[in-house]
Amino acid sequence: MASLRSGTSSASLVADRGGGRRERLRAPVLVGLRLCVVVGILVAAYALAPWDRWQSLSVAWQLAIWFLVLAAAVAWQIRAVLRSTRPWLQAVEGAALSVTLLLLPLAATYAGMSQASPANFTQPMGRIDALYFTVTVFATVGFGDIAPVGAAARVLVTVQMLADLVLIGVIVKVLVGTAQRRRRTLVPRGDADGDGGL
Repeated sequence: MASLRSGTSSASLVADRGGGRRERLRAPVLVGLRLCVVVGILVAAYALAPWDRWQSLSVAWQLAIWFLVLAAAVAWQIRAVLRSTRPWLQAVEGAALSVTLLLLPLAATYAGMSQASPANFTQPMGRIDALYFTVTVFATVGFGDIAPVGAAARVLVTVQMLADLVLIGVIVKVLVGTAQRRRRTLVPRGDADGDGGL
């Protein structure tokens, strides 16, 4: 009878561990799905929004608005990391959203500049071309097929390069630091399955 009880408790322990594994897999999958949906909505807004209405604003005002939106999003993500039971997953999600919010407004600005004056770049750019150009600048690939020619375009590309270096470094450092602090507060309460507060 004792062996039957120990066999039953062993079976329930294995079932609990299996449930824990499912839970550990479920969280990253849900974060990935949520991230895909949010990035998809942002890309759809970029592709479909009437950006030509923003042409009445100067590039400086567009960049100021973009910076405020990015700062608010990063602050929101830091808050989310501080409250999360899985701070590393939340930090990864925050970094991915921050990169998206860094690139899409710049791409919209490039497309608007190209439509206003095609001579700003080596070739006229639509929204897809502008997004492609923004990502090549971000990734420091620099294929050379599209390049800034006008002074305003060169200034904006320089601003993007500096923002890529500074903001991404700062954003990643802040999110990683916040995730590490949150993880330290979670570990003493017990992280029996060893996932480290992902």
